[in-house]
Amino acid sequence: MRISELARQSGLPVATIKFYLREGLLPPGDPISRTQAEYSDAHLERLRLIKALRDIADLPVATVGTVLAAVDDEEMPLLDLLGVTQTAVAGSKGTASASQAGVELAAQLLADLEWTLMEDSPLVDSLARVLDVLRGEGEPVDAESLKPWADAARAVAEVEMDHIPVEAPRAEAAHIVAVGTVIYGELLAQLRLAAQEAVSLDRFGPAAEPAE
Repeated sequence: MRISELARQSGLPVATIKFYLREGLLPPGDPISRTQAEYSDAHLERLRLIKALRDIADLPVATVGTVLAAVDDEEMPLLDLLGVTQTAVAGSKGTASASQAGVELAAQLLADLEWTLMEDSPLVDSLARVLDVLRGEGEPVDAESLKPWADAARAVAEVEMDHIPVEAPRAEAAHIVAVGTVIYGELLAQLRLAAQEAVSLDRFGPAAEPAE
């Protein structure tokens, strides 16, 4: 297909596709003349992944390049590719650094939950920053107190990983992680708010049984 058809099928302007070509995010097409090239379904799938990383995950071009380089590195295990993608999509949650006590709490919590993360995973620091805030508010931050949230998170993660076939193409796996982390993360947040309202009405609404 020509670049105009590639633009039509991908929903991206020709100028944007040319920008991705210049930045090396999209491989060049097969030249058919001095000024024209032929593009394939592989280019369309690549644009689909780039669009998810840019428009859905809101990643900068440089970070998109990092994810795509991992996709193209056939020697990188799928587990490491998923880790690169998850870390890129998760990003940095806030500018404050985690305290050393928070990092130690996060490590202990993960150990108590028997969750093993990748070596030097940045998610430990992300978790530590949240634990710092909770601890500052006087909330409990031990495994027993946080177990309901941990169990819910684990159950959601199991469902999300079930969406990635073992033999999934590398680009497809990265796309699933990028879209799933953002879109289903927002879905989970909205369902949680709706559930809170439903439970509040059940417990405290007009139809709730009066406390004796």
